[in-house]
Amino acid sequence: MEQIVGYQSYEEYKQAVNTVLNRTVEDFVLTGYLLKQGRDTDILKNSGYSNVNEFAWAEYKLEATQVSRYIRINDRFSEGGYSPKLQEHYQGFGYAKLALMLTLPDSVAEELTPAYSKSEIQQVKEEIENEEKITDIEVILEGEKEEQRDLNNLEKAIHQLCMDEPELYLQLHETVRTTCGTQYLKEILAPDGDKIYSVRPQGAGRIMLYLNDEKEEVTLQIVRQGVKEKYTWDAILSYLTLITDQEDGRKNWEEISGQQFPEKEPIAPVQPKKEKKRKESKVVKAKSSKSKKQEEEKQAELPNDIPGQTEIEKDFPELLPKPVKMPEIQKKEPDCTGTMQESEPSVEKAVDNLEKQNPAGSRWEYMKTMGTYAASLYMAASMKEMPHMMLGSAEYWQKWLETGVDENGEKIGKKQSDS
Repeated sequence: MEQIVGYQSYEEYKQAVNTVLNRTVEDFVLTGYLLKQGRDTDILKNSGYSNVNEFAWAEYKLEATQVSRYIRINDRFSEGGYSPKLQEHYQGFGYAKLALMLTLPDSVAEELTPAYSKSEIQQVKEEIENEEKITDIEVILEGEKEEQRDLNNLEKAIHQLCMDEPELYLQLHETVRTTCGTQYLKEILAPDGDKIYSVRPQGAGRIMLYLNDEKEEVTLQIVRQGVKEKYTWDAILSYLTLITDQEDGRKNWEEISGQQFPEKEPIAPVQPKKEKKRKESKVVKAKSSKSKKQEEEKQAELPNDIPGQTEIEKDFPELLPKPVKMPEIQKKEPDCTGTMQESEPSVEKAVDNLEKQNPAGSRWEYMKTMGTYAASLYMAASMKEMPHMMLGSAEYWQKWLETGVDENGEKIGKKQSDS
């Protein structure tokens, strides 16, 4: 039996673990490099295997998906994208983290450090995916908050963070008013050295703020565009100074937010079991930028009934076509010979006459008869039935605009129960 190695201190033990883990990751990168050699060269020419996937399965029971993952890790994280060595920035992450980071854009992955856990990296991934589910049109329809309209991107992010996290604002309020410099500010915003704040200012989309207390600059990323901006800690301090000008932090928060400061839920006096305090996550996820009241107002503004149907008579009477009098249809009655006769034109003829007087046109033609606001309501309500994945397609929108509709803006042939 091999002799158990003893370690003199925690730091010595941790260094040993780090060495092994780093070596393991280096091995994965090297494995990816070797597999790429089998893929890209003729080294397997005389092996009897037709390709690297066949070789990897027969010799090492590595499935094609595993081979692909090894190669992708080498592509993303090796020096130059084709090397047996891991880039210096990614040393210390571990294989599981790097495999998860494969799903992140390069612009996000390069901001992470080994200090982030796998679950925290997963949270970052979820933030990116959540923003991808929201269309550009939906962001535009949100509209900007009046108090954020003239702010730069950093100021919008800090303002939104303070609104989302009232208790954090109180800490910042006290720190800014009682200390000098940015050191204490760093201790509040990045207490463990690294911190990512995800916020979602209304009408601007998700913004990621990457903080590190050892760096003089902070990185801000506008997720939808993938654009990055650099700011100093002093820039954060300068803006916080503007929004912490009152002595009472709670009243200050209420003034800049227009809301009542939320009260903490009372803590139960008796704790049946003392639990270990959970470590605070290095990733703060974005909260909804809309209050419950705003959501209710949105529902009122965008009814389920598409404009041009039930509500058009009340809200937009000027858009209604002039009424066409339908010929009165008389019941058929037998004459003296017993034959059924009609005293007025048939129903079919009446419908034909109506269509001739009010011919159906395209949705584009229908919308041109509306005012700007009415057309906006019509489009916004129609989006509820549209597949989000198609909203970025010009062909889809062209087809939508060219679709024939009736005088109420309803797609011709659509069942009444679907409206």
